[in-house]
Amino acid sequence: MKAEKTILYIILAIVLINFFNRQCSSSTQEQSPKVTVVKDTIWQTKTDTFKIQTTNYKTVYVDTTNVSKIIEDQTGKQIVPDHFVEAKAYRDTLSNDDIDIFSYSLVEGKLLNSELSYKLKVPREISVTKTIEYPKTYRSGLYVFSEAGGNISQFDNLSLGLQYNRKVKWFASYRLNLNAIQQPTHNVGIGFRLFK
Repeated sequence: MKAEKTILYIILAIVLINFFNRQCSSSTQEQSPKVTVVKDTIWQTKTDTFKIQTTNYKTVYVDTTNVSKIIEDQTGKQIVPDHFVEAKAYRDTLSNDDIDIFSYSLVEGKLLNSELSYKLKVPREISVTKTIEYPKTYRSGLYVFSEAGGNISQFDNLSLGLQYNRKVKWFASYRLNLNAIQQPTHNVGIGFRLFK
């Protein structure tokens, strides 16, 4: 008769565990982690001094009425029309880690034409901060526990039990009190989490 009650309690505990397991698994949803990406551009302010070369040039012929018309002297024996004059074309490329500067000057006793262009290479450094926040996840588990206790006059309470925790939302427990081996008591418990 006692064995039948024990089996009945165990079956009752299994049914309750399955019931709560289905109820909680249908209400839970998988949460994906929250990803935050912050990009920050770091500007680097610099002051540099460039020396433009003024010794190397190319001989060209420039139209006196329109300085954009230029004939380059490639052979050294260039035949040019009368209204063209000989001039010097200075080209230079100034470069560092941050910028390339291209200069052009056309000189014939005086400055006829001048151009300045650049290619910017900054910002060179971009700081990227990626933060991933994973939602809290709790795992289910089956635990074995034991209790011992008593009062001032005697220390006679000894019990053994099992507890099933369902993702820290609820639990079901079974405890066998071994005070009297001939007539042990059986306890079934159910609990829910009150605070997150």
